[in-house]
Amino acid sequence: MGHLTGIGLILISAASFGAMAIFGKFAYASGISTHSLLFFRFFISVMVMVPIALFQKRRFPHGKDLIILVAMGFIGYAGQSFCFFTALTYLSPALLAILLYLYPVMVAGLSFFFLKESFTRNKVIALVLAISGAILVIGLDTDGNRTGVFFAISAAIIYSLYTIAGARVMSRNDAFTASLVVITSSAFFYFIYNLKAGFFIPEQGSTWLYIGAIAVISTVIAIYTYFLGMKLTGAVNASMLSTFEPVTTMVLASIFLGRQIGWMQMAGTALIVFSAILVAIRPKAEEAFPEQTESSANGFES
Repeated sequence: MGHLTGIGLILISAASFGAMAIFGKFAYASGISTHSLLFFRFFISVMVMVPIALFQKRRFPHGKDLIILVAMGFIGYAGQSFCFFTALTYLSPALLAILLYLYPVMVAGLSFFFLKESFTRNKVIALVLAISGAILVIGLDTDGNRTGVFFAISAAIIYSLYTIAGARVMSRNDAFTASLVVITSSAFFYFIYNLKAGFFIPEQGSTWLYIGAIAVISTVIAIYTYFLGMKLTGAVNASMLSTFEPVTTMVLASIFLGRQIGWMQMAGTALIVFSAILVAIRPKAEEAFPEQTESSANGFES
């Protein structure tokens, strides 16, 4: 039951993250800068999460874990978010989504070596199907440029490292308060950034609506459900299941940005769904690849 719950949480997270590029495109129409958008995103998220954490009397991280989470937010998540939203100013949400989804492959490899996670045949097949499906869903258009591609791939690299770094820390801490620490650190980073670069204050109410959606739906809900789901399914499974994110992006882009859904996109969706089914199936006896034995000696220190 815990495994299935984890799958559901990751899918909610994927859908929430998938909507972020659409919200971002509409927010950018007001002329808001990337650094101001990210500050308001994280600040609003903190304002939503702090009362919940205090009301529920949740346990906050401390000691070494607190330091790691602060670094994850101040460096990792702040950096990944900057690369993602900067790439969004150059690329379509569709192309950005497929470039970002290089990260499941990176997470799978890093988890194999550093997190001692078994790399079973089902995971390999599901990973191949998920990535193939994501490619078909998004389509290999090249409407961007080298700058946008650079930032998109950088976001994928940072996010894969961020995911691996968070796997062990999250297993020892409450997912909600750990996420709150990460988001607060990111908000502080962009507060300092905006003090130097200057704040952009949106005047239109619709812009605040889009920023609020990014903060609540694509940050609070997305991050919390991702980490909570990752605790139940593992980093590799979480990264594969989150390939539902580009499906969400595709559907929303079709509805709000006029992007057409073709047969290739439908076929890709089917592959992603099937990959999720493979992840959900947990055979009682499924042999891991022989190399996993050797790699089990590696890993982060507790």
